[in-house]
Amino acid sequence: MSPISYRGPMEADQRPEHTHSQTIESNLGIGQPGLTIAAILANKGDDIYTVTRHTTIKELVAELTRLGVGALVVVDSSIEPVGIVSERDVIHAADIKGPSVFEGLVEDIMTPDPKTCSPNDQIEAVAKQMADESFRHMPVIEAGKLSGFISIRDVISHRWLEIEYENLKMKQTIVG
Repeated sequence: MSPISYRGPMEADQRPEHTHSQTIESNLGIGQPGLTIAAILANKGDDIYTVTRHTTIKELVAELTRLGVGALVVVDSSIEPVGIVSERDVIHAADIKGPSVFEGLVEDIMTPDPKTCSPNDQIEAVAKQMADESFRHMPVIEAGKLSGFISIRDVISHRWLEIEYENLKMKQTIVG
């Protein structure tokens, strides 16, 4: 009998099924959790900063400064979003009205009826909508209630982390 290294393949050596530790879907993240707005909210936390339409613009500016944010959700008495007001809105109104703008109310400068998304929306779709329609902030609504507030910065930061993770997975695939 010849040594094993000199023998041809035997029936027991043949495997009809070829398996892979990775697939195109897993490498691209298709169908993977974490690609929805819920993932951004999970990393960001559940703080939602709001003002009412009757807040003065002077109070709004103080609140934006205190919180270190660029926009706030404007809510009604039942905490339903009725608008968004941003530092850009304040600057634009100050350019038009001058210093007297600070005595006005948020309802005078807010963007009414903001576009919203849900925690189940795909990040890429929301990012595309924000870019296509030129806005930077979006309330998140779940079961008819305000459940979060995201910015384009949140979306980009999350996507950047996904890209870094995808690059790491690709390197691991190449190295073995």
